[in-house]
Amino acid sequence: MKRDGHTHSHFCQHASGEETEEFILRAIEQGFEVYSVTEHLPFPENYLEALPLEREFIDSLKIKDNDFDAYIREIERLKKKYRDKVHILIGAEIDFLPAHLDFSRDYLKEYGPYLEDALLSVHMIYGTGGPRCIDHNPADFTEGLLDYYSTYENVQLEYYRMVQEALAADMGPCKPKRIGHLTLCNKFQHYFNQAGIIGEPVKEAILNVLGQIKEKGYELDVNAAGLFKEFCREIYPSPWIIKTAGEMKIPLVYGSDAHAVEHIGRGYDICKALVCGSKT
Repeated sequence: MKRDGHTHSHFCQHASGEETEEFILRAIEQGFEVYSVTEHLPFPENYLEALPLEREFIDSLKIKDNDFDAYIREIERLKKKYRDKVHILIGAEIDFLPAHLDFSRDYLKEYGPYLEDALLSVHMIYGTGGPRCIDHNPADFTEGLLDYYSTYENVQLEYYRMVQEALAADMGPCKPKRIGHLTLCNKFQHYFNQAGIIGEPVKEAILNVLGQIKEKGYELDVNAAGLFKEFCREIYPSPWIIKTAGEMKIPLVYGSDAHAVEHIGRGYDICKALVCGSKT
């Protein structure tokens, strides 16, 4: 079946602002049979306030009006309205915040029963001055992470260590079972002339992550967004990882990671070919 397992909505403050219903209509036009809306879970306010980042960017990380209930109600409305045309799943993308696990557990305890799909993602690792975004921009990556860890490989290793910690963390019975954009740390690989460079320590770390995913029966987000990022130009995760995951029989789920209507379905055929090829 044609499925998109990773999309966003007008509740996302760093999305296009287009109504979620427009996303749904575009998905129907493109023949998607299953469509997950996986909006970001709210962050703890004290966590956001402590981030060493500009105020405009911090505000963009918040869900609209900080109202997850309104988001749930809106997706339930669209789910009913279009039930004869597409199977919509109410979902969430949940950031792994190791210092705020109680916050995440409490949110999942309250909203987990309403969620039909979910991803667990790492967007932040510790760096200069506290948690730093792995995917903000090259200047922030340099100041916040490269200067802190000294080498690009060391940043990668810390990122995958954090993913392993996320996999092992106790987040309660509603913990997401799919890992989002596994190679997000490569978003700026061309900017730093690191495209295609995989050191043995990094490869080993990735294989360890895949082993944990397999052992836990989790899924992997095959995320097309990286293909369209100026300095990435590659699916998250990299094709060799998709191939390895397929050989390990880890479930692979296409995700457009759409933040605008025009993103719906992007890279689908490329992802499908890679996923199907990984299982031959």
